[in-house]
Formats: sequence, structure tokens, C-alpha cells
Amino acid sequence: MLAYLIRRMLWMVPTFIGILVINFGVLRLQGMTLSDELAMTGSAKSGEGGERKVEKAGAAVENLLSRFRRTGNDLPALINLRAFSTETGMRATLESLERKLGGEARESERNQREKDLWLYGRHAVLPLAAVLADPDQARLHGPASLALSLCALTSINVEDLDRLSKERRSYLLARNDELKRLRIDFDNTNAAGFRTNDAQSATKAAALVALVQRDVADFQTNWTQRLGSVVAETGFIDFLSRLATGRLYSSTRKEYVFTIIADRWQVTLWLNVAAIILAWGVSIPLGMWSARHEGSLADRTATSGLFLLWALPSFFIGTLLLHHFATSTGQGQEAWFPNKGLSSPGSYWLTPWDYLRDLLWHAALPLFVLTYGSFTALSRYMRANVLEQLSADYVRTARAKGCDETRVMYGHVQRNSLITMITLGSGLLASLFGGFVFVESIYVIPGLGTLLLDAAKQQDAPLLMGSTVISVLLLLVGILLADLLYAVADPRIGGRYD
Repeated sequence: MLAYLIRRMLWMVPTFIGILVINFGVLRLQGMTLSDELAMTGSAKSGEGGERKVEKAGAAVENLLSRFRRTGNDLPALINLRAFSTETGMRATLESLERKLGGEARESERNQREKDLWLYGRHAVLPLAAVLADPDQARLHGPASLALSLCALTSINVEDLDRLSKERRSYLLARNDELKRLRIDFDNTNAAGFRTNDAQSATKAAALVALVQRDVADFQTNWTQRLGSVVAETGFIDFLSRLATGRLYSSTRKEYVFTIIADRWQVTLWLNVAAIILAWGVSIPLGMWSARHEGSLADRTATSGLFLLWALPSFFIGTLLLHHFATSTGQGQEAWFPNKGLSSPGSYWLTPWDYLRDLLWHAALPLFVLTYGSFTALSRYMRANVLEQLSADYVRTARAKGCDETRVMYGHVQRNSLITMITLGSGLLASLFGGFVFVESIYVIPGLGTLLLDAAKQQDAPLLMGSTVISVLLLLVGILLADLLYAVADPRIGGRYD
């Protein structure tokens, strides 16, 4: 059994890694580029005549850069060669940003290259400082100062508060202000290309070089660090580290993904657990009873009623119950059940027993809508399994030995009929993480289903990817548990695991 368990767990590893790769691919394909984000916010757009002012790369650009760095979208997907940037290469990059006569396609490419340079981070600081230190490259000092101020920008996030001392945080914030103050004002026109408009350009360039030399330890890397950054400082590794440490960030909700999910899952989890217990607790005895009374009037009546319920969609039943049992008539008659939420205002001040009753009162209609469709499917599976076992040789042997029908049914048949039910139950762990959009929407329950629906509408990829990873992990664990339960239900299967 132990060897089998180890083999199965090892097979789960490549499956889970493959799911992570797919999730990361979707995350990158869905994510917007910095150019797209700036276009949506209207920041850093070209002015009349093709001019580009330094002040247009203001707070909005810095906020977007901070968000990209916080989510890891500033890093290359799989391979990062930014650490090998040189002064020559940086000078060529800056020259390629010069606006010249050309079509919209050329301007779009130039604009994308400019935003890509802003995302380089600390690896571009030293090469840009070298360009600023060269007086012969004064024409490039304007765009170089802008790129350096953005690449050297240090974002102070919530997770940095414990890592950095108060003095260090104050110093970094002051350095950010100094970098912005030392930007050299310039234009970038179709006719003249780069043109400096700042009378203090030489002074600012020298001050930027001195600033970089003063804090060179923050930007300098040795060859070992550069080689390591080729793979370590990539979007995929950053995604894995954020996923493993719970720092996957939702930019639309300005909160960590797992914190958002935990708040909503508390509501969905107990509702799902109650629904599963109710559905399986009713369906299994019902299926056994139906098999035991096969062909009787009661069996046919129960079967017809279950299939009639199964044919009715949940949103129809939910709306119907909401209208008839959770809506006041306006004639002095109060509704039988609440029409929204899972608790009454001020319920936290109730005693534990009263609070439980309040929860059940609110959850009665949602639970029925969640479970009535399961009664048909699960009870039919159980009925078919029981009927198959009742015709087996060991049942006839047990009856020949004088066992009564109750002992045959619950002492022999029930256990062997659970194999199919265990297979169906392998997805129960994953279903505990799922939400029920229709029920949550109809009864105004702040659960996980409506959260993920809103995330899909807002294209919040990190939130969707985080929930998908958790759901798939629970599914893999559920399948493993189902395999182990096979051996418990049927000793013949357990013998194969040894």
C-alpha cells in the first residue's frame, strides 16, 4: 500500500506542474502590456506634433510600474537576459526610441520598445548611468534620465514593511523623489527627434550619475548573479514563488489572491459541506430502499418524482422558492424564509445555538436548490449498484445460510455497492472549493461563485489562476483518497496495491 501511495504521489507532481505551466501561460496571454495600460489610463500619450514631455511620465506611470513589479509582469516569461545589458546596447535602444517620420506601425513598435525599457528595472540603471556620464551623448540624456528614474524606482509594498527598517524606507522614498526631480525635460518630435529643453540638463545628468555611484551596491551584480538571473528572475519562477508564499496579487481588488479567496470561501465552504452531507445522506439510503423495493408502486412513484425534480433547472426552482417562500405579501404576512444572505443583522451577538438556528433558517432554501438535483443521480447510481450486487453469488450464499434480508443488505451488499459511489465522490474535495453562481446570485450570498464570476468579467487573471490551482490540487488529492478508499471497501482491490 505504501509503495502504491508513493507512486501515485510522484505521478501527481508532473500533472500539477503541467497545470501550473498552463495557468502561467493563460496569465501572461491575458495580461495587458504596459503600453495597453497606459493607453487605457490616457497617460504618457503623444501630444500635438509628436512631442513627448517628461512630466507626462508621472504618477500614473509610476503606479503602473509598481503594480507590474508587484505582480511579476515586468519580468520576461522564461529567460531573462537583462542582466547582460551594456552601455553600447542601451545607447542603441535609446536611439531606436527617437521619433522619426514613419507610419503608425513604426510608432507603435517604438512606443512598445520604450515601455519595455522602463520595465528593465535595476539591470538597466548602470548602463543608463554610463550614457548620462558621456557628454558626447547629450542628445540621449533626456530619455536616458527618464528611463533611469523609472528603472531605479523602488516600490514600497505592504510586504516590505517588515523587511525594511524605518530609516531604509525613508531613504528609498527620498531617493525616489530625487530621481523624479532630476529628470531632464526633452521633446521627441518627428522633425527634430530628441531635443533637450532643460537648461540644467548637464547638472541633472551629473547628479543622476552621482546618485547611482552612491548606491551602486543596489544596482550592481556579479557574474554569478547574472547567470542565476537568466532563469531565477523570470515571470514563471516569480509566479511559482508568489503562488507558494501566498503573494499572488489581484490588481483589480488591490489585495492578495488567497486573502480574497479565504474571505469568500468561509461562506461557501460550510454551505457546500452541508449540501454534500444532505445530498449523499439522503441519496444512498434512498437508492438502497429503491433497490430493495424494485418494481413496487412506491419505487415507481419515487423514481418519477425524482426525475421530475431533476428535469427542473435550479435557477427556476430557486426563483420560484424565492417568490413564494421568501417574499412578503405586503398584507401583514411575513415571508417564511429570508431572501438574502446567510445570517441576520446582529447575529454575531446571538448564543451559539441561536446562531446555528439562524444559519439553518437562512440556508434552508439555498440548500434545497443545491441538493435536489443530486438526489436523482446519486440515488440511481446507488440503486443500480445494489441491484447488481443482489444478483451476485455471495448474496445467494448468505441467504442460504439463513441471513435475514436486512443483514444481507447492510452487512454485505452496501459495502460492495460503494465502489461506484467512491468514484463519484473523488471530486468532492474540489467541489468544496467551487461556488454556485445561480444560488449565490438569487439569494445574495457573498460566496466564491459570484467572486470568480466577477473576476472573469474584470479579467482578473491572478484571482482566476489562484482559484484554479487550488481546485485542481484538491481534485488530485480527492482522486488519491478515492483510490485508497477502494481498498477499504473491497479487500480484493487492496491486495493489488501490495
